[in-house]
Amino acid sequence: MFVSDRPSLRARRAGGLVALCAVVALLVAMAAPSRANAARVQCAGTFRVLQNDHIGRLSLPRGNYRITTLASGMPSCAQASALFTRFLEDYDGVLPGAWRVGAANSTFVRAPGIGFHVARVGGGGGGGGEEEESGGDGRHGALFCPGTFRVLGNDRIGRLRLAKGPYWIVLLQRRGLTCPQASALFTRFLEDFNGVLPVPWILEPHTASFRRSATGAGFRVKPVA
Repeated sequence: MFVSDRPSLRARRAGGLVALCAVVALLVAMAAPSRANAARVQCAGTFRVLQNDHIGRLSLPRGNYRITTLASGMPSCAQASALFTRFLEDYDGVLPGAWRVGAANSTFVRAPGIGFHVARVGGGGGGGGEEEESGGDGRHGALFCPGTFRVLGNDRIGRLRLAKGPYWIVLLQRRGLTCPQASALFTRFLEDFNGVLPVPWILEPHTASFRRSATGAGFRVKPVA
């Protein structure tokens, strides 16, 4: 009886199918990271944080930051810049809506795959005095007052709790209020521990902001990081 040592046609086909599946699996594995990276969008320009800051446990040293969205168009670069500006007001890390901050990877996420990442690039800048706090387009109008305001003991104004230590005073508009006026008002408001401010002032505890009316001039305070 003649016995061939060549594999049968069925065996050769089965072996070829296994090899083909292995190649396809390898190609899929190689392509997956590329698709994930393609979904990310690195925004043009940079976002400048003018003072050492923090959002909850996320520390943000003074300097320029690159914003990268986690999914193409969700949010857009303009929306991510505006959100980052807004989140810088929430030094306690309690963000609006469903947004959450990830201090370990400097990421802000609203849902799986929807959010953006920030990364510091280059070094911090010099300068002093009154500075503009702005995003990449430079159109946000908050101004840091020179020097700091010291809260001498743990205090509160209504629902706004203020830990002992130095604070930045940041004007919300370029006109309508000066830094000395804001400092004097903050001193006055610290006497109103019940949070009932003199008319027409309004306290927004979630952003530590004081406004002359719902849309008027005012200032906010931020602990020095």
